Amino acid sequence: MDYHIISFDLDGTLLAPKHRLTEYTKNVVQNLVKKGLFIVIATGRHYSEALKIKDSLGISAFLITSNGARIHNRYNKLIYSCDLDMNIVLKLIELFSVEKDVLIQLYSHDDWYVSYDHYKTSGPYFSFGFKRKLLDYQHLVNQSISKIFFTSHNVNKLLNLEKYIIRKFNNTVNVGFSYSNCLEVMSCQVSKGNALKLISNSLGFSLRNCLSFGDGMNDRDMLEMSGKGCIMKNGDPKLKSCLPNLEVIGSNIDDGVANYLYNVFFN
Repeated sequence: MDYHIISFDLDGTLLAPKHRLTEYTKNVVQNLVKKGLFIVIATGRHYSEALKIKDSLGISAFLITSNGARIHNRYNKLIYSCDLDMNIVLKLIELFSVEKDVLIQLYSHDDWYVSYDHYKTSGPYFSFGFKRKLLDYQHLVNQSISKIFFTSHNVNKLLNLEKYIIRKFNNTVNVGFSYSNCLEVMSCQVSKGNALKLISNSLGFSLRNCLSFGDGMNDRDMLEMSGKGCIMKNGDPKLKSCLPNLEVIGSNIDDGVANYLYNVFFN
């Protein structure tokens, strides 16, 4: 297969444990860019976090963030945006704010909000220099929300929440797990696969020319739609079960993506 586009998830895929970028991974990805390949970083993270990681890689790359709700081109220009309906956002907050063991988090265009109970006990939290803010319900209606997500140690409760959201909002949302303890909700038009299709079309390539890597259920359609999709050894067992014909490669612990790419393009 003639690959022109390489897309990969970050956490559990390109990033080593503790969200680290290894020097080996940096070198391999940088050499792919020098070789003329287009790189697409596809993550559930906020754009502000993903941009920091892209800068750490030292490359020009497309950014798919919030699971496809935002796309930025290689020059950091926003080229696609799709928000959740605010009525749905407010309804979800109203429904689940009573669940004391469920943390509500939201991504707006510029900020990351977290529900009051957790903020009160844990205080500010930083991720790649991006600070979480206290959720302000009064000003929320003026925000553009790319996704709302729920985290909890009570996985069964999240599974029940997923069923309820699907039943309640039917075809208006895309809902699924990025991790076993993280349930994410976006607009029904939003997914990593749809975003990758927009990018490949803009470059004049087919999805058949895409080689993609992922480890979670939010990577599923991107892996399915690509010319070749690869699942990490450490990937979600449910993802492996849903896509039994896809190749399972090494773990993110041992630079699985970088090793695979090196063998395909440089060995």
